[in-house]
Amino acid sequence: MESEIWSTFATLRISSAINGLVGIFAIWLASRWATVAMDKGANMLAKVILSVFGLSVIAVNSFFLMTAQTIFINTSKAFAMLRDSGTEISPAAASFVATYNAEAPSFMNTPAFSIMLLAALLVIILPIWVPVKK
Repeated sequence: MESEIWSTFATLRISSAINGLVGIFAIWLASRWATVAMDKGANMLAKVILSVFGLSVIAVNSFFLMTAQTIFINTSKAFAMLRDSGTEISPAAASFVATYNAEAPSFMNTPAFSIMLLAALLVIILPIWVPVKK
C-alpha cells in the first residue's frame, strides 16, 4: 500500500512541476508586457488591464503553490493513516509524515515562495504605476 501512495505522490508532482514552469513563465510574461507597455507610453486603460493581468498571474501562482502544498500534506496524511491502521511504514514515509504534517496549505508553510510571489507582484505592478523618471 505504501508503494501506491509513493506512486500517486510522484504522479501528482509531475503536474506541480508543470504548474511551476507555467507560473514562472506567466510572471516573466506579465513583467515583460508591463515594461514594454510603459516604454511605449501606455494609456490608463492599458495600465489597468496590465495590472489586472499581473494580479491574475500572482493569484494563479498562489493557487499553484497551495495545490503543491496540498499534495504533500495529503500524502503525509495518507502515510499517517496507513501507520495508524497498524501497517508498518518505511523510515522514509515516517520522515515524510514528520516533515509535512501541516493541517492545511498556507503561505507561512513556504515563506521563501511567498516572498518570491510578493516580489514578482512588485516587479509587475511597480513599473506600471511608478514610472522611472528620465
